Amino acid sequence: MKNISKRQQKRIDYFLKEKQNRKEKRESIHNQELPKYLENRIPVVRRLSRNIDQLLIVSSFVSPPLKPGLIDRLLVLAEIEEVKPLICLNKSDLVEDPNELMEAVKIYKDIGYWVMITSAKTGTGIRELNDLIRNKRSALAGHSGVGKSSLLNALQPDLQIAEGEVSAWNNKGKHTTTQVTTYRLDEKTEVYDLPGLKQLDFVDIHRDEARFYFREFLDFAEDCKFNDCLHLSEHDCAIKKAVEEKLISEQRYKSYCNFVESL
Repeated sequence: MKNISKRQQKRIDYFLKEKQNRKEKRESIHNQELPKYLENRIPVVRRLSRNIDQLLIVSSFVSPPLKPGLIDRLLVLAEIEEVKPLICLNKSDLVEDPNELMEAVKIYKDIGYWVMITSAKTGTGIRELNDLIRNKRSALAGHSGVGKSSLLNALQPDLQIAEGEVSAWNNKGKHTTTQVTTYRLDEKTEVYDLPGLKQLDFVDIHRDEARFYFREFLDFAEDCKFNDCLHLSEHDCAIKKAVEEKLISEQRYKSYCNFVESL
């Protein structure tokens, strides 16, 4: 982080304190019994959050195409639940332009997320993935068709998990997992394979809370004119300025705006 003034430090302290207050309030709500219609909309990974060490976000660059919006929502989920996120870009053997793939990797690596490139078909990255999940409890999440089952089979062939195909007419995956399945790879390694996701609902998150969960905003939000700036249409917004100056990814900022609008 850059050198900061006392005023900026106060902004950061306010930001972190407010984030902690929101977390405590949300936890107090979770300790109460939620209405059934709300309980059913809480993402399953959040119910698992107290039982896992890390969230493995699996996506593919092609077939089906990369969905950065879902990756970013899963990252928000990991930030909220304070679970370590790992991003896995699978099916690298199908990528025609490696430069485009590396640009996608760079966006997330630049803000401190762990990103790996894998291919269950060629074995690329499988050893690294194996090292990352051993002696841990991990949840695998992503769109259907991104190759979660294929990765698990590559990690441990004797699992013999059915692998889905991608429909040619819409380039979307066919579901092979319809409920959470637990795989015990050894005595100390468990993997929870989550159903293919289409969207994530955040029924207990307020619009003004979203800004806390895009980690790259912290370095710039201290310079916003208003403490409660939502980084949307406010004047003198340091986040929007950082996007214009390409200091924050435009793709990530669009994900943020879409996320706020969905709340």
